[in-house]
Amino acid sequence: MSSLIKISLLLLVISQQTLGFEQTLGKNHFGHITFDQDMPVINKWITCHPDCSSKNNISLEMNNEIKPFLEILDSRGNTYENYLVSSHGEGHELEVHYRSRNSSNEISQIIFRSDIENRFLETIIQSNNEVILKFDLQNHLSEEDIYGLGGIYNGTWLVRHFWEMVDDQGSEKISNLRKIDIKEGSWVGARTRFWTFLISPKNNNLLINEINELESRFQLTSSAEDGLHQIRFYFGPVNTELNRQDPELRELIYSALWDWLRQLCFLIEWIFIWLLGLVGNEGLAILLLACALKVLIYPLNRIAEKWQDDVNATQSVLQPQIDQIKNLFSGEEANHRIMQLYKEKNISPFYSIKSLFGFLIQIPIFIAVFDVLGESIYLLEKSFFFIDDLSKPDQWANLPLFIPFFGDSLNLLPFCMMIISMLSAYLYTDKSLNKDLLSSQKRKLYLMSILFFALLFTFPSGMVLYWTASNFLQLAQMQIKKALQ
Repeated sequence: MSSLIKISLLLLVISQQTLGFEQTLGKNHFGHITFDQDMPVINKWITCHPDCSSKNNISLEMNNEIKPFLEILDSRGNTYENYLVSSHGEGHELEVHYRSRNSSNEISQIIFRSDIENRFLETIIQSNNEVILKFDLQNHLSEEDIYGLGGIYNGTWLVRHFWEMVDDQGSEKISNLRKIDIKEGSWVGARTRFWTFLISPKNNNLLINEINELESRFQLTSSAEDGLHQIRFYFGPVNTELNRQDPELRELIYSALWDWLRQLCFLIEWIFIWLLGLVGNEGLAILLLACALKVLIYPLNRIAEKWQDDVNATQSVLQPQIDQIKNLFSGEEANHRIMQLYKEKNISPFYSIKSLFGFLIQIPIFIAVFDVLGESIYLLEKSFFFIDDLSKPDQWANLPLFIPFFGDSLNLLPFCMMIISMLSAYLYTDKSLNKDLLSSQKRKLYLMSILFFALLFTFPSGMVLYWTASNFLQLAQMQIKKALQ
C-alpha cells in the first residue's frame, strides 16, 4: 500500500471532521444496520433478497439481543464501554465513530462505514496491538429443517474462500481446531443454504485460531503493522449477485463441484433466471426450464437412443444363444464358448458399453439441476398451485404419525413423478428386444421409479417439480415416436 493511501486512512481515523460535520447517533443509522449507543456493537443487521426496497422481498435479521454474533476485543480479550459515539456525514456517506475516552485502552477508535446497498460493512479499528474478533453465528442464518435425504440442506457450515495466486483459489469448509491465515482478497465466515456472513481483511492479516464447527463459532486475530485494522463484512444471500459484490465470492456458489460442472450450473441458472424474468412465476419457470433443457440436449439424446437401439438389437440376437450355452456348459468352458460366439459374430464383448452413453449424458444435467434448484434463493417462500414453498417439500397433507426418513407430511409431487415414470415403463416398447429382454428392461424401469421416489421424497418441491415435468416430457416424446413409427 502506498504512503499516500496510509496517510489518507490515518487522517480518516483521527479526524473528527472528516465528512464536514458531526452529530449524535440516530435511530436508523445505516437503514438496515443499527449500533449500540455506548459501545462498538452491532445491535441488528437486516439483509434482504433481492433488496430491502423491493415490494415482496425476503429478509433475514441477525439480532444481538438473542446473543452477540460479533464481538471486538483487544489483544487481552477485553472489551470497553467507555466510548464517545458520533456519526459523520449523511445518506450513503454516513459513518459511525466510536472514540475511546480512556487513553490507556488498546483500541482507541472504531469506525463503521456502510456501502450503498447495506451489504458490505467497512470497519476500521485503530490499535497498535492485535485485535480479536469473536463470531457466534449458530441460529443466526436461518437454518433448514428437512427430513430424510433432504436434510443435506440443514445446518450452518463454516467456510472460507481463499485466493493467493492465479492457480490457487477456491472454496472449502473449515473444521475444528485448524489454524488458517486469511489474507487480503480471501473471505471466511459461515453459510447456510441461502444466506452467508463473511469477513475479509483489507490491509492486514487475519488468523483463525479457534474454531468450533458444530456450534458455528470461530475467533480471528487481526494484526496490522500501521495500527489500522481494516475489515469488510458481508451479510446477504448466496446467489450470483455475489459476483457483482465481489467477483472472488463467486467461488462460494456450487463450491463442492468441479469447475466445468460449476459452469454448467451457472448456465442452467442463467436460463432459469431468464425464464423467470419472462414469465414472472417460479413454478412456471421450472416447467419451461425442463422443456428448454430437453430441447438443448435432444441431439445428444438422439445419438444415445440410436446407440441403445443398436445394443438392444445385438442383445436380442446374442442373448438366446448365450442362454443356451450357459444351460449346456459351465465355468471356463461356458466362458470360452461365449467368447467364441462374440468372435464369430464379429462383436466386441464390451458392445453394451455404448448404451451407457445416454445415462452419462443425464448425470451432469441431473447434478447441475439438482444444485441449481436446490440452492436457488429465487424459490424461497414462492408458491405454485398446491405448493406453499418451492424451496421445501410440498407437504400436501399432514400425517397422523412420524415415519422415519420420510417425516410427518405427505408430499404429493414425488407420487406424481413416480406414477408418470411407471406409466412410461408400462408403455415402453422396443421392437429390437425379444419378449424376455423387454420384460427385464421394464422391471429395471419400475425399480428406478421406486428408487427415485424414495430418494427425492423429502427434497425441495422445486427440484421434484422439474423431474416430474422432465419425466412427463419423456413420456410424451416416447408416445409421439411410437405414433410416427
